[in-house]
Amino acid sequence: MSDLFYGNKDRANRIKKALGLNGEDKGNKYYRVADVISDLMHFCDHYPYFKPDETKITFNSEYNKGIEFYHEEKENYDKR
Repeated sequence: MSDLFYGNKDRANRIKKALGLNGEDKGNKYYRVADVISDLMHFCDHYPYFKPDETKITFNSEYNKGIEFYHEEKENYDKR
């Protein structure tokens, strides 16, 4: 879930740095968020288990969990 040492703006900057997301198709950096989402969908299709003994994941289940995490993190950070 959330990293307590990062505020939400810090988390946004961290993902931007890791993925690129600056409108350039260069090397292993992403052009836009839609490209990341598309590749994550492919990942879930081809690697449905993180470990053999875990429950199968789908993009939709991970998306819904991500929405849940986002709202928790936003709510908790905004209370500070």
